[in-house]
Amino acid sequence: MRAINLPLFWKFAFTIIVVVFIFGTINVYILWKSVYQSFEKEIDKRCVVLSSIISEKALTPIVYDDVVSLYNILDEMQRSDKSIAYIFLTDNNNQILAKTFDSGVPASLLKANAVQAHQYNIEVLNIEHYQYNTIRDIAYPILNGDVGSVRLGLVEDTIRIEIREATKSLIFMILLFLATGLLGAFIFSYLITSPIKIISQQAQLVKLDSINTGILEIEFPRYKRLFSFYFHDELDILVSKFREMLIRLNQNYSELQKTRDSFVQAEKMAAIGTLVAGIGHEINNPISGIKNCAIRIAKKPENTEQTLKYIGLIQDATDKMENVTRHLLDFSRTQETEFVLINPIEILDNSISLIAFKAQKARVVINREYDKGLTIKGSSNQLEQVILNFIINSLDAIAEKNIKDPEFRGEINITLRKRNTNILLQVEDNGVGIPEKTSRKLFDPFYTTKEAGKGTGLGLYVSFNIVKEHNGKIYFESKEGHGAKFTIELNEDKGNGVKI
Repeated sequence: MRAINLPLFWKFAFTIIVVVFIFGTINVYILWKSVYQSFEKEIDKRCVVLSSIISEKALTPIVYDDVVSLYNILDEMQRSDKSIAYIFLTDNNNQILAKTFDSGVPASLLKANAVQAHQYNIEVLNIEHYQYNTIRDIAYPILNGDVGSVRLGLVEDTIRIEIREATKSLIFMILLFLATGLLGAFIFSYLITSPIKIISQQAQLVKLDSINTGILEIEFPRYKRLFSFYFHDELDILVSKFREMLIRLNQNYSELQKTRDSFVQAEKMAAIGTLVAGIGHEINNPISGIKNCAIRIAKKPENTEQTLKYIGLIQDATDKMENVTRHLLDFSRTQETEFVLINPIEILDNSISLIAFKAQKARVVINREYDKGLTIKGSSNQLEQVILNFIINSLDAIAEKNIKDPEFRGEINITLRKRNTNILLQVEDNGVGIPEKTSRKLFDPFYTTKEAGKGTGLGLYVSFNIVKEHNGKIYFESKEGHGAKFTIELNEDKGNGVKI
């Protein structure tokens, strides 16, 4: 189903506008109909009043057969009201007694209306070939119809013009109300949705990687800051609770970060404990060389050529010890996460150098296969920790297989290659592999298959989160009894390093 993005403000506004429009339309129709009916009634009353006046005035002249007076009465009435189209009087035999027509009364008009049972009757007539299209005609009895009747026609067009003018005024008033209602709809929608919009905007700013930047304040809407007081409502409570939630979320995330950092450091210390024997070997060998050089120099201090030779050897040995200790200190130190452009080959080689003696002692061959000229953006310290963790796990898996088969020779293949726009760092061994029932829990915290005291259960969990921070993926392939291959997939980056 296709989703259309429509802000809440416009939903409220559109709904209210539709309601106001429908309500206004119904009001226009009802009021127009009511006004038209009221005008109809008023016009009918007007017809009756005019006809009754003519009837009273014409009664005496009819009795005395005073035709001149009848014509005067009709002319006077027509001049007094411009909406009167015609007037004529008939006797009981429907013969014309007097009329306002210059010529004869049309036969169709004469037959169009008549007194019904001594009661007046009103008809709306459409007369062809006449100066007015629509006429409201009344047949009014004179002396209950015993003497004759009055026929009076009012111009319906004039009435309609009056109704139209009144309707225009009415519609203008309703449109004014509608405009006011629409303005109120927008104001109401703004009052309702502005706090919700603030919460929505703030929610979009909340990200786990930037929640501790301090953007936690939610300002009150501007209209509430214009006054020294306002009415507190449910939306204000919602804003307040959301602000509190952001503060709690920030606190919880900070605590989570501290816990995660402690996990990283704990796993790093565990790895250093594993490397201690190898580090001792890397330092003891140069120390032994320095000691031998010192003894030789002490025996023949006058031999300048020999002394200079041994001093050079001493400098090489101290440089080697300095590199080993510096690398170990860099690895063990808690560092601020800094993502810069790094060479992945250096990460792999540094990790291998830390574990080389342990691998040599276990008679494990480490093979390397690198694609050149690749760069990634990340933290070299953290990525070294991930690679070192993989290699240590591989050595443990090979050692476990060696217990069952002492003649077995372990092998670890470390590769670096490019696939499309991604870089793959892979550590593959031929150890015991990973059982299928174990694979689902492999990245869970504190889960380990090693004996008590030999693992924290945090290595792969920490590695997973480090790779995730680098916007990368980590996955493995394994067949029990035939080794395992762990792969880190990262984006290649050739830009400038950026601190985060």
